Amino acid sequence: MITCRYISTLGLRGRFLLIGLMLTGLFGQAGCTRDDVASAISTVAVQLDATLVPWSSTAVANAQDLGTRIPVALATAKAPVPSATAIVINQPLTTISIPIATPSSTSTPTAVPTDTIVPTDTRTPTATSSPTDTPTPTITYTPTPYPDIIVVPGAWMTMISGGLFKMGVSADQLAHDCALFRDGCQQEWFSASEPIHTVWVDRYYIDSHEVTNEAFARFLNAIAGEPNCLEQTCIDTEESQIEGQTGAFTVAEGFGDHPVTGVTWYGAAAYCAWRGGRLPTEAEWEKAASWDEETGKALRYPWGNSFDGERVNFCDTSCDAPHKNTKYNDGFAETSPVASYENGISSFGIYDMAGNVWEWVSDWYDPVYYAQPARSNPTGPATGEDKVVRGGSWYDTGNFTASAIRFPSAPDNADRTIGFRCVVEIP
Repeated sequence: MITCRYISTLGLRGRFLLIGLMLTGLFGQAGCTRDDVASAISTVAVQLDATLVPWSSTAVANAQDLGTRIPVALATAKAPVPSATAIVINQPLTTISIPIATPSSTSTPTAVPTDTIVPTDTRTPTATSSPTDTPTPTITYTPTPYPDIIVVPGAWMTMISGGLFKMGVSADQLAHDCALFRDGCQQEWFSASEPIHTVWVDRYYIDSHEVTNEAFARFLNAIAGEPNCLEQTCIDTEESQIEGQTGAFTVAEGFGDHPVTGVTWYGAAAYCAWRGGRLPTEAEWEKAASWDEETGKALRYPWGNSFDGERVNFCDTSCDAPHKNTKYNDGFAETSPVASYENGISSFGIYDMAGNVWEWVSDWYDPVYYAQPARSNPTGPATGEDKVVRGGSWYDTGNFTASAIRFPSAPDNADRTIGFRCVVEIP
């Protein structure tokens, strides 16, 4: 049997084979730890030159198309409808607790996707020849897969499968795209978004839309006894549609379902923690925005490789800025209600990953961070002066809504163009 201590002696094909065994649940039999898996994956990722089809394209992803993951009812009603594929959580999350196995009295095991948790206890009573024994049915424990959608206070979250994906983009390409929208574009504006590199991320849930004013106001009122976020300012109400004071925050009429703005990084991080999650890493955010599992390629924008002003809230005719694009008019001078652009969703079915508001992520900003070797679940530099924002906003030209663009922003910056969304790790 090949064990993990022999990984370094294997060639690329051998490593692929071993990692395949790891990912199908056999790594425990090979004596591998999670760190062994991450190390092997990082080694393979560095050696890859061709575009990869991620190993995370499991039976679950193949069997369920986008319509299953994002029911039509969710897009039309702007709120999730609980179903057999959704778990409703009515309180802020402290952890996701989903049953691993449910008993069934059938002698035929139910086929399950390899991406789900495999039970360790399959109990089959031993048959005897005693004529006095009463026949006992075989009890088979069938894993309960994690649902594609969970409903949490103020949002619904969609699962993003784990696996390898390509992140980053050529700065020359971004500068070329920028010149199509405005004058004065410079290549160095975008150098932090290169080089293209391969990264592994574990599966996770991410908010299907940006956190709303209504949801954030509820949070502010809930922490009335502690009117700060990580001992810092939560929000600048002058840059937001939230009004009021400690314990009595309200939302301006008609803006409850708009993304919250004026939130500092500290406010965003505190909100996600209060709800039982955290801010996404850059890698998690970019995978949800750009990766197309069906083709195994990264898209320039969530919907494809060409900009389309009908799919995104950016600076069009309604925007009061000299760089506005008069070819489009969505009627929104600034933010739009979340999940308004159904034809602008990413391949995973996530709304507003482009435009509306820039989004805080957890990472500190380092303009040369991508030059480091490929890794598993990267979390960015350990320290820094600025955090990272992603996705562009209602005030920006269309090119800045490209999924791979990354820009720095001071964590105490509270701007009317910046919002956020949360993720929850899957145990």
